[in-house]
Amino acid sequence: MAYSNQQQYWPPQSNPDQVSYDLNFSDTDFSQSAPQGLDFQSFSSAADNYGAQPAGNYNYGGYNEADSFMSPDATQGGTDFDDEPPLLEELGIDPDRIVAKTLAVLNPFHGQGVTDDANFLLQDADLAGPGLFCLLLGACLLLSGGKVPFGYIYGLAMISCIVMYILLNLMTTTVSITLASVASVLGYCLLPVVGLSGLGIFVPLTGIFGLAAGLFIVVWCALSASRLFVTMSSDPQQRPLVAYPCCLLYGVFALIVIF
Repeated sequence: MAYSNQQQYWPPQSNPDQVSYDLNFSDTDFSQSAPQGLDFQSFSSAADNYGAQPAGNYNYGGYNEADSFMSPDATQGGTDFDDEPPLLEELGIDPDRIVAKTLAVLNPFHGQGVTDDANFLLQDADLAGPGLFCLLLGACLLLSGGKVPFGYIYGLAMISCIVMYILLNLMTTTVSITLASVASVLGYCLLPVVGLSGLGIFVPLTGIFGLAAGLFIVVWCALSASRLFVTMSSDPQQRPLVAYPCCLLYGVFALIVIF
């Protein structure tokens, strides 16, 4: 198909390679729309470098870089690990006190020492040693083939502490003896019974030897406990009266160990 009338599409031009477009800008007036001068604004020095913030304090999405670095002055108000007390002290465990009371129990006829001070026994009652001795007693009974559970040991110990606490406060009018101090003394004086139960792992205690060893252990525990109790009450004349219930108490523990 051929188109004969090409003048309808191509206007007559002197040069066919050039096409002229007639743009009429007569209706548009640019003289009033654009300003003649350029308005340059002045920026402060803090907004230089493309509006960057001062060095050392950058904030990205709410995160302040200055918060990640603490100055030496800021750390002065914080917690210093070097000034914290040892862990045993925070738990109320004093190894020196445990050793002192243990030696006082092992030697009931010892001379003057820190355990002969009533304030030493009353003000800071240590229960870490008694708890450890009760655990050792139960473990030795278990190893020796006994069937006495731990609940019997702790139940008997608690009842004994309450009874001795009431008895000592009835006998003493000058000093107020606390339940914790009574439990501490009774628990530490249980150490010879723990030694007897440890001996029962290797040697049977149901014969004459066991009865003699048990009697000796009961007297040993009663002497140690009565001496510490009269030290707290500041009345040495009451030692025989205090030693009698102590003999009954440790006699029950000795019978548990032997039989």
